[in-house]
Amino acid sequence: MKKTVITTIISIIAITGGVFAHDCGLVVNTNINAVLTNYTANYQIYTQFLPAEAFNQALINLKAYCCAQVINPPCTDEEKANLPTQYMESAYLFDHLIDISMRRLDGNKALAYGLEPDPTGSERRTKINGIASTTTGIPANEIEKIYKSYRTLHKNENVDITKYNAGDLATFSLRDKYDKLCTNVKNLYEGIKSDDKIIIWWYVDKKSFFNGCETLVKKRVEKENGYVKILMVQKSNQLLNESMKAFTQKHFVEEKMMALWNLILKVRNVFQTIVLQAPTSTSCSQ
Repeated sequence: MKKTVITTIISIIAITGGVFAHDCGLVVNTNINAVLTNYTANYQIYTQFLPAEAFNQALINLKAYCCAQVINPPCTDEEKANLPTQYMESAYLFDHLIDISMRRLDGNKALAYGLEPDPTGSERRTKINGIASTTTGIPANEIEKIYKSYRTLHKNENVDITKYNAGDLATFSLRDKYDKLCTNVKNLYEGIKSDDKIIIWWYVDKKSFFNGCETLVKKRVEKENGYVKILMVQKSNQLLNESMKAFTQKHFVEEKMMALWNLILKVRNVFQTIVLQAPTSTSCSQ
């Protein structure tokens, strides 16, 4: 009973904290460069999966959202100048860190606010897009082999976070990066916002930041799996159609036409023989 009461109280604190708390104080009426310097100086290990420029973009996006809202104290006109118009609709740095991390892992620079995509994500996108755009069919097992190299989860291996951006799939696959993303951002956020741990990391609250991140990652991976499965079927069918077309071309066109041409040649040769022999024939000369 006592444990249940404590659990309920903590859940209520988490919910109310999520309603009234915000991270605008990190970026409004303060020096963002100081927050960035703190990140690179005291959280350097995280720069392997979230480079300084990506962290800085998260701060800028957070500020853009905060300045667009009614907060106290409000943003100055100088602060509002040159802020982006596209950003995550959230007053929490955690959400902006997740937003940018997910966009970088997608491998598309245009979707990542102009930031350099994650190298493994970029490599995967290039290969999968290359397969999708090719005009020829590909065996499903070849696509599966390429995809598995990015989606293998090394649960039982000691994956070194310092090699996160190394592009070494044998050490850190794209699936590993997705799997550790929420934990890495949670740990980083708790370090920077130690007073808000309760709203970030509470197992009972299914709507907590961390559980929401886990759900988001799971849906993203499932979506990618579904897309590649469709691609495998499409390219396999394309390969089958190409093989049947080639067989039809060879058997019914090339071979049949060649046989007909050989027959025509034989008939022509027979007529040529008859014509050549005609002048020597007595009956024909008469």
